[in-house]
Amino acid sequence: MNRLRRRSIHVLEALFNYAVLMGGVAFALFPLLWMLSTSLKTEGDYFADPPVWIPRTLDLSHYLYLFTKTDGLLSLKNSLILALATMLAALVFSIPMAYAIARFQVGGRKLPMSILMLRMMHPIALVFPLFLLYRQFRLLDTYSSLILTYTVIYLPFAIWLLIGFFRDFPLEIEEAAMIDGCSRLSALLRVVLPIVAPGIAVVALFAFVFTWNEFLFAVIFTKQHTKTMMVLTASFIQSPTDTAWGEAAAAVIVGIFPCVSLTFFLQRYLVRGLALGSVKG
Repeated sequence: MNRLRRRSIHVLEALFNYAVLMGGVAFALFPLLWMLSTSLKTEGDYFADPPVWIPRTLDLSHYLYLFTKTDGLLSLKNSLILALATMLAALVFSIPMAYAIARFQVGGRKLPMSILMLRMMHPIALVFPLFLLYRQFRLLDTYSSLILTYTVIYLPFAIWLLIGFFRDFPLEIEEAAMIDGCSRLSALLRVVLPIVAPGIAVVALFAFVFTWNEFLFAVIFTKQHTKTMMVLTASFIQSPTDTAWGEAAAAVIVGIFPCVSLTFFLQRYLVRGLALGSVKG
């Protein structure tokens, strides 16, 4: 009897867990599916009563308008360039910094948390001084200003993550490689980095998503030539009476596609990477 009762409780717990997970998935997917539906609706379906969940006819005019009548292609290209450049710059600078801190115990064991605290500075505090600085050097509406800003802001978080990955890497393996004739740099490039690649993939993905979703600096530092997808999407939502709902929804769908694609491409590294690193102390 007790065994049957325990089994029943186990089944109920499993059903409850699945129900919670399915509810979470539905909660996360509903806005995305609604945006996709809105981007394919005609204007008459936006405010239909009852709501039109599935468009009667697939209307691609909003996507055509986005890429032919607006700066959709330019904004998409700009966002890709900024996100990829920031991702590469963050990796180039954060890997040697994090490795040095992890291996040589630079600054003591409290340094990683101190580095992370730099990331807690609110970006709004940097907008005005950076704007004046970039205007003085004529860097407004350029890739350089945004890439530099994004890299500096993201770098503390990237270093903090990578410190944990490098500290979890067995020091004996690295020492064995150096005994076999590798220099420290060669051991880092040939032995350490391939093994901590899942952690590096996590850092790269976070850098890409952070840059892609950033709005504050993009809307202030850009005008026409370096406008991003986030700025373009916001331009469709001017007021409650002057909102291009279809174009805005189409811009959102196009805008999330690169992030979803990169996440799908790196998914086999993400779980291992998130479980690999943990900052100790």
